[in-house]
Parts: sequence; C-alpha cells; structure tokens
Amino acid sequence: MKKKISYWLAFACLFALCAFLCQCKKSAVKGSASDAASQTTPRAVTTFIHPGVINTQANLDLIASQVNSGDATRTAAYQKVLDFISNNALPTQFYATVYVGSNGHTSPSKSQIRKDAELAYALALRFAKTADITYANQCIAILNGWSYTFQNYAPIDASDNPNQPALEASWTTPSFVAAAEIIRYYKPNGVSANWSTTDINKFNDYLNNVKNNYINNVPAYNNNWNVSAGYAKMAIGVFLNSASVFQAGEDAINAVLPQVIQSGGTMPELCDRQDCVHYQYSLTGLTYAAEIANMQGDGSLYTALSSRISSGYDFERSAYNQSTGCNYCSTSSPIFPGVEVAYYHYGTANMLSLRNQQAPLGVPNDNTFLGFTSYTHFNLGGSTTPPTGSNPPIGSVISLKGFNNAYVSGENGTQAMTCTRTTAGDTEHFTVIDAGGGKISLRSKAKFVSSENGTMATTCNRATAGDWEKFDWITTSDGKVTLRGNNGLFISSENGTQAMTCNRATASGWESFTVGN
Repeated sequence: MKKKISYWLAFACLFALCAFLCQCKKSAVKGSASDAASQTTPRAVTTFIHPGVINTQANLDLIASQVNSGDATRTAAYQKVLDFISNNALPTQFYATVYVGSNGHTSPSKSQIRKDAELAYALALRFAKTADITYANQCIAILNGWSYTFQNYAPIDASDNPNQPALEASWTTPSFVAAAEIIRYYKPNGVSANWSTTDINKFNDYLNNVKNNYINNVPAYNNNWNVSAGYAKMAIGVFLNSASVFQAGEDAINAVLPQVIQSGGTMPELCDRQDCVHYQYSLTGLTYAAEIANMQGDGSLYTALSSRISSGYDFERSAYNQSTGCNYCSTSSPIFPGVEVAYYHYGTANMLSLRNQQAPLGVPNDNTFLGFTSYTHFNLGGSTTPPTGSNPPIGSVISLKGFNNAYVSGENGTQAMTCTRTTAGDTEHFTVIDAGGGKISLRSKAKFVSSENGTMATTCNRATAGDWEKFDWITTSDGKVTLRGNNGLFISSENGTQAMTCNRATASGWESFTVGN
C-alpha cells in the first residue's frame, strides 16, 4: 500500500512539474471553441504575384515617385533607409555556422545575420527608389554571401534554449526574402538587377535549408514563436512559388491566432513575459503574414475571428495607456513597425494613435522584423473618414458605391467587375494610384482596374497599369465621382444588372459613385 501511495505521489509531482515548465516555457493559452468555429476560411493561393512580400510593384512605384518629386513626409521616412545603410557597413565575411542564444545571449554571427537581413532589405529599397544598379549589386552580395556560405545554426552553449535556432531563422528569413523579391522581380525605370539564375537557385537552397531544418521545427509554444514561423513560411512560399509552403504557413497562423489574441483582444504574452516587446512580436508577425496573404488575393487573415488582429492593436493601445492590468509599457517602449502596415489596412483610430505616438521610422532595435514601414506604407491608405474634395485621394484605400447602393467589386480578378455587393470587403476596396498626367489608376489585390478600352466588360486583372488602366477622376456637383477611361467613355455600374462596362458617352446615375473608406 505504501508503494502505491509513493508511486501516485511521485506521479502527481511529476505531472505538476511538467505543467509548470510547460506554462513557463510556452506561455500557452487555449483558444475557445467559438474561436475555432468562427475562423475565416482562407482562399487557396496557387499562383503568386511578385514582388509579393510586404511590397507590391505599384506601392514601390508610388513611394519612389513621391520621394523623387520632393514629398517631405515620404522623404523623411526614406532618410531612415539611408541612415541604416550609412550606419551599417557592408559585410566582408559570412558564417557557415550561426551561433544563437536565448534571452539576450548573443554572438558575432547572430548579430551579423540579423543586421544583414535588414541591410539587404534597405539596399533593395534604395535600388527600387533610385534604379541605381550599385545598390542592387550590394544587396545581391549579401544574399549570395549567406546563400553560398551558411550551413547551419547552433546554440551558443548549453545554457541556451536548444530550439532558439528555429526562432532565429523565422526572424531573419522573411527580411531576406523581402529584399530578394524586389531584386528578382522589380525593375525601377526598366532597370533589372540582373541577379543570375545560378544565384537565385542557391538562394532557393538556402531557403529550403532554413525552412526544413529549423523553421519547420518550431515547437508548439502557442506564442510569437509560432507566429514568426508561420509568417516566415508564407514569405518563403511566395519566393519559391510553392502553394504548399505558403499554405502551411497560413495554416500555422490561423492555428495560433486565437491563442495569442484572445476573444476581446487580450494578449497574454504581455503579462506572461512582463515586457512590452514579445506580444508585439506576435502582432507584427500576424500583420505581415496578413499583408502578404492579402497581396496574393487572400484577405482572410485580416478578417479572421472578427478582425482579431485589429483587436490586438486595441489591446496594445490599452497597454500603452497602462490599463490592461499588466502595466509593463511606457511611452518610451518601442512601438514595432507592424502598426504602420496594420493602419494601412484597417485605418482605426487606435492604430493612428499608436503610430503618431512614436512613428516606427526605422527598424526594430533587435533587428527581428523588417522595418522602414513608415517609408513603405504610411499614408498609402488607412483613414477614419471618407476622402473628400475634388482632387483624387492619391494613396487612399477607398470603396465605390453605385446608384443601386451596392459596392463595386474587383472580383479578385477572376471575372469581370460587378456592382452587386451589399458590404465592402477586401475585394471591394481599391487603392488610388497617381498614374501621371492628372490621371489615376485603381488597384485591388495588387491588380489594376482596366477599362478594356470599352470593347468588353471592365476587369481588375492587370499586373501593371497601361493606358487602359488610367482614368480621369471627375467629381460631380453632389460630391460623387465619375471615372472616364482612356477611350473618352465613362465606367458604368450597369445598376448591378450585369458586369460593369466603360462605354458611356455621358455620365448620369449609373456612372456616378459614392466614395467611402
């Protein structure tokens, strides 16, 4: 009998110890059944838009043109890109083994690969703005340096979490990929970076190495680790043109979303870690993952669980107000760059308040997530009131409501455009792009609206904006807007009875639209 009692006491103690260690290590919080039931189903992404990690061709065109034309706000944000390049020398060596430690334990190789990921991205942005091949070559040298040299990650010593290599790979890889997407696919003023096929294939090998041997092995901690891994796989999937890798990353994000942002917006990592950083890792990783998916035609992460990511930023605003019960944030606590991208999409007052409190102009202090989002995303969209005035709201994200009180839809580029939606979701929002010569273009899901020159129904499936994708923005006396195509004819909603057209010689009710946000 005593043996049995001793056995069960030992078992109980072991169980309690395991539970304690699991809680300390993982900060795991179970999502509710209602969270799982209300999850938004992602749209399958099988083909990819490039560049397709955080930046699109249209956005890169726009921000470069704004700096080159002297826009003061964009120029000040771009200066942070230049400052980072000036303050971080180009690497002269690379490491076959990158030694990483947990809880601030660092090494020269860990510091360099984090810094080089941001530097490669900064150089890619500089190339995109200037079309100067010098900066493309410098970026390529960094990408090639790591691709040809890197072999493995390893803990610094036995005091470190043995899983730390998986987290480090999840942090640095997406920044490298964001740079690589620009260098491979973007041609500013028609200038190609001329990154060789051999080098691109070697970079592919590097991505598969870090994905298969590290990122895929992140434990189920149900916190920022899993968010970072999911975001990393989505970025890798875009570059590799791999639907399966992309989907695996999005599945991981969907699985962890209700854990890191609970119903009501509470983020347990703030209290568990007792700092103002780690829960922002989760928010930033979730936002970047949602933005990548959105650019690829899948807006489900932004809307998942009743826009749970937006609720997380409401929680962050409460954290900075010190009203969460876990008062570890102060006005001097760094605000991570994800807020800029989130505001670009959601445009909420809380997000605007956060980014105005401390605009994230540069990069995170620890170089964990790609930065410069005030340059790439601020004021491209996101507003709490509909645009007004006779001038086109360049950079704003708008909706268009027809005479029938239904919304215009880009139909995700899969069919002709319609004006039949009762609510405005992702495919019913358009970014207004300056097309030059006083004309505008409309972009949805990284594709441009085309008049089809009036010879067929209007579409939203162009990767670039030519003459058929340019419109005159004409306001009416009652504050609505009409859109006149390159053929001199107006776009018509057709009152929602058929696909939209651009074949009206004059504009009346069906050719007028109410602009919203």
